[in-house]
Amino acid sequence: MKTLRLLPVLTMFVLVATSCQGVATTATSLPPTATSFPPTATSFPPTATSLPPTATRPLPTPTSAPPTGTGIPGGVPISLDTVKQIELVRSLSGHKSRVMALAFSGDGAYLASYSSDKTIKLWDARSGQETFTFGNQFQDINSIAFSPDGHLLASAETIWDVESKQVTHTLDRLEAGHPAFSDDGTLLAVSGGGSPIKLWDIVSGQVVRTFEEQADNVTFATAFSPDDTLLVTSGRDGIVTLWDVKSGQVVRTFSYGREVGIHSVAFSPDGKLLASAGTDEAVTIWDVATGQVVHTLRQGNGLYGVTFSPDGSLLASAGCDRTVKLWDVASGRLVRTLSHSDEVMAVVFSPDGTLLASGGYDNQVYLWGISR
Repeated sequence: MKTLRLLPVLTMFVLVATSCQGVATTATSLPPTATSFPPTATSFPPTATSLPPTATRPLPTPTSAPPTGTGIPGGVPISLDTVKQIELVRSLSGHKSRVMALAFSGDGAYLASYSSDKTIKLWDARSGQETFTFGNQFQDINSIAFSPDGHLLASAETIWDVESKQVTHTLDRLEAGHPAFSDDGTLLAVSGGGSPIKLWDIVSGQVVRTFEEQADNVTFATAFSPDDTLLVTSGRDGIVTLWDVKSGQVVRTFSYGREVGIHSVAFSPDGKLLASAGTDEAVTIWDVATGQVVHTLRQGNGLYGVTFSPDGSLLASAGCDRTVKLWDVASGRLVRTLSHSDEVMAVVFSPDGTLLASGGYDNQVYLWGISR
């Protein structure tokens, strides 16, 4: 195992907590002309940083693995047509503190959960059994990611081989932040703190591009578009930024017009919509091509998680109001509320859409599905 150590940076990642006050739930569709933002393209020249030879142990070559499904009773995908049938399938116990992040493997076989007890647990999504616990050395993070083929698991500072449970690479702690794999599995973006966003080549272990964020901004979320042409980042400055992956240029910025901590971003499966959520107590759905606001979904209190269903008909949001809310993407209408006993920090759909996982301050991971 090798350590990938980059040039020192001055700002370390800080997880910013949001206090929860009051609950209000409405869905408001804004007229497109109300918040249309023209493209603001700031060019950053492409940069490629080669790591020292001693720190470039190649990672496993990504391979394709077709989704096999999670095999829950009934195996019915969660969609707008079936949303009323969702029920709690099981709860997963084992973490000793709040659950901060969740991720399904690409084949839906595993669910990974990160907790502020400094552990990442690997669960069998079919049976709900805990299969492995990774370490007890992690700094506070709020994002973990599987490679699309499910062979690798990345946290803010470590990449593991899922089968062997061995560390393949350790990222410098000063670079720790939010990992996101490209859909083709060849690239890993890591963002965090006020340091530049690094784009790693999975096979060579080299940094192939650096995206220069504002020095005083703290990045909270990162995601690739479904076609891997765009990278989206968000932070505490109330700006969502779209980057061109190949050129390193800013394609578009989506501005809240004020300082808002944006903790979660997600593309729709077709890449036409972008959802963002944070401390302004709402989910904003943007049109990627025009920059216009499509819907503003008012949930109340701070929000920490947002995700689209695989068929694109639903959007799930999680936050401090102790609920996961499911929205009709087309209309912006609230169609279902799933309750927790405490604040909810993370929510994610399984790749085949048969499960919805959520977790938060009650230390549990909940699996929701349709059991018939």
